[in-house]
Amino acid sequence: MIPLLCAFFLVVCLIAAGVFACRPQLLRSLFAAAGEPSGPVAAGGTRLPDHSPQTLEGVLTRQLVTGEITGPQYRQAMATIAVRDAERHPLHVPPESSPPEAA
Repeated sequence: MIPLLCAFFLVVCLIAAGVFACRPQLLRSLFAAAGEPSGPVAAGGTRLPDHSPQTLEGVLTRQLVTGEITGPQYRQAMATIAVRDAERHPLHVPPESSPPEAA
């Protein structure tokens, strides 16, 4: 009896893990099937203003959170942005001066 309960518990946990892992895709498909807007809606049924990210970093973060891109894709894109930013705006370090003497 106990092995049967353990097997049942394991199956339930695996199903829950699968649903949790596919949650962003499931939500998008449910909204698309229902024909409802996926964004916020006010009490009267009107859509609230879209608060989209204003930067590329914000867009990438939203894509990561919603499951549109994976963690490695996010890190690669952020590394590319960092390289581009370093080329456009190089960091100028002041010349090294002698350290102050201890008192």
